[in-house]
Amino acid sequence: MTNVEIIHAVYARIENRPGTLQTVAQALGASRINIDALSLETNGGQGFARIITPKWKEAVEQLRRANVDAHETRLVLVTLPNKPGELARATSELAAAGLNVEAVLTTPQGRLAFRTNDVDLAAKVLGKL
Repeated sequence: MTNVEIIHAVYARIENRPGTLQTVAQALGASRINIDALSLETNGGQGFARIITPKWKEAVEQLRRANVDAHETRLVLVTLPNKPGELARATSELAAAGLNVEAVLTTPQGRLAFRTNDVDLAAKVLGKL
């Protein structure tokens, strides 16, 4: 069995322009909220950040105060063996269960955090690996 847990994280929509990531970082840093993992992508004029922090509720509040469109999201955090083919095995099982992987983050500890269309089912599927 694989070590799996469902965690809360922050999802933030930001403009794709200079300084918006700095706004996010400053709002969190000023509130002493540490970022354990971060992903950021852009599409046209829009940016999307996913932030893993144990202070996710506080992070959402602080980002909203900084006029950032921030929301809570849930992710499945999983530890897979660090060897070739493990990501393929995990994503194959998710696909076989009809789950769409919407985002993946890695943590400093080498764990993967998956956002899917059904986080509870994804936790069950990944827990059987």
